[in-house]
Amino acid sequence: MTTETAPRPRVQQMVQLAHDYLIEYLTNKRAELADQLFDEGVVHKDVVWDPTHPTVGIEGMRHYLQDLSTAFPDFWVEIDQYATVDTNSIMVTYKGSATNLGEYHHHKATGHASNFEGANCFRFNHDRSRITHIDVYRSAFAEDLDEVGEKRQAQEGGFRDLRLKRLVI
Repeated sequence: MTTETAPRPRVQQMVQLAHDYLIEYLTNKRAELADQLFDEGVVHKDVVWDPTHPTVGIEGMRHYLQDLSTAFPDFWVEIDQYATVDTNSIMVTYKGSATNLGEYHHHKATGHASNFEGANCFRFNHDRSRITHIDVYRSAFAEDLDEVGEKRQAQEGGFRDLRLKRLVI
């Protein structure tokens, strides 16, 4: 005999906030939810593609949504799974799609359509009523790969640079 138990209220609360962030805030672009979702000191960090530039604070999250909506107006995600990490954290896996139709990281629109997958680790305040941290681990947009290529070309050294220096000498 098996019995299913309903999720505990704290887990339901964290799942609802993560859902509202990914679906209502990001996908449906409901900026008015920022004050309900985020702690004043919220930190959003794209750990893989932009770890040195976290977004901080509720106003920062509003700007993040505006920038995302400008660069990728058709951005959407679909949630795959939720998993509890500890009493104040959950992981959420998702997949989505976005087409770059506006400026992104100071680059002009490319028109690239990207499908991506990811996992976000959400951390919550003591009573789990607000999101305090979002660590994003996602696959790349086409523009992320272009930016990595530009950074590599701008760096000194590497095999190609070494060959060119030998030819000049």
